[in-house]
Amino acid sequence: MGFPLSFREHHRNCAQEAGGTPTGIPVNIHSMESRFPKLRFTSQTFVVAGWLLMLILLVLEWLAGRASALAAVVVSPRITLVVFADHPISEPQWTTLATTLRVSFDNLAVETHFSAGGFEVVRGDSLAPGAQFEEVISIYVHGDCRLASQPGNYGVHGALGWVLRDQGQIRPFIHVDCARIAAVLGQRVLGLDKSSRDEVMAEAISRVILHEWLHIATQSPEHARQGIAKRVFEFNDLVPDYWKMIAPVGHGR
Repeated sequence: MGFPLSFREHHRNCAQEAGGTPTGIPVNIHSMESRFPKLRFTSQTFVVAGWLLMLILLVLEWLAGRASALAAVVVSPRITLVVFADHPISEPQWTTLATTLRVSFDNLAVETHFSAGGFEVVRGDSLAPGAQFEEVISIYVHGDCRLASQPGNYGVHGALGWVLRDQGQIRPFIHVDCARIAAVLGQRVLGLDKSSRDEVMAEAISRVILHEWLHIATQSPEHARQGIAKRVFEFNDLVPDYWKMIAPVGHGR
């Protein structure tokens, strides 16, 4: 069973114009005798001109290097993920979620060759008044994110996560439905302790957020057939390293 990560309504627009053909005017050139005295150049003149040209080239090369360095700083902002939750999140659960988000974003940035100055995760309810960041992605987590064992078969309807498009632009706001994610995972976490369940839930939430962030970073609503950008997520897409994550628990029994 799959669960779509959907979009809200969008608009499309595209316009392009072509230019005209230039026209030429014929001009007659007449020979004229110069009224100014002829200039005479000596070997010393050429030596001075050569040194001046070399100096100008060195200055231009230095300016180009400075411009490239400044451009690299401008295109690599530090991205801050601000997480808002409408249900309380305990401190241990928040620590696990923040760590998982940070690592997941760093790994995906390397895989996709996305240029960024790093990622930080901030808890929305702890923001200081007037706090400023280079670039912000707001994440709204809906529902209870505590993962409990749910034996039996449960059908999940609706999107696990979504972003909004306004006049064709995908805005930097990500929504995640914890209740739906928990319903997908609940049947597979029987016997896990609370710490392990928190890790599984944090991984699943991060995967949904990563999927939506790709839409924002690329400004594209397109999906892929495989991987983090696929349209429909199943359990293995939410927690691809599930067996590695629970291996220490199973080994200790």
